[in-house]
Amino acid sequence: MISSLALVCALAAMALWLRSLAASLWRRDEETPVEGLKTMGRRWLEANGYELLKGSEGVTHVTRMTSGQWSGSLRPDFIARKEGREYAVFVRTEPVSEQELHERYALVALLHGASGVIVIDVMQESVQTAVYEWNRPRHVRRKEAVHRVLWALGGALVALIAWKHG
Repeated sequence: MISSLALVCALAAMALWLRSLAASLWRRDEETPVEGLKTMGRRWLEANGYELLKGSEGVTHVTRMTSGQWSGSLRPDFIARKEGREYAVFVRTEPVSEQELHERYALVALLHGASGVIVIDVMQESVQTAVYEWNRPRHVRRKEAVHRVLWALGGALVALIAWKHG
């Protein structure tokens, strides 16, 4: 008799525990998520017709000099596209100076293949946009043209060989 009473009490305790666990999991889904900086930035981009492309990777660099070594990194929060242009997007709590947009953020845009940068300042509720034009040196353009021609000739050679032996 006592063992069956103990068994019933144990089962009741387990049922109460499972019920409270299920209720806590159910309530967790009902909570409103925290509105973070990236969420606000994402909503602004989507509301203004930008397409979010992919997660961005950080750009890191190391500078070695005789007096020491410095390292730094800058990672865009998003890469977004609108009207055929890609932008590196940064969500910040402070505005960025135009000089910093020119000197620091231009390099990040170049390395990510973006044609511009958007800085969303959520505290001031402002947006700064910079569009860059990249005029690369003639020797770099010439080198890329030679590489493209060589790849095209290699592809034509492979196609010719496949056609002759196919």
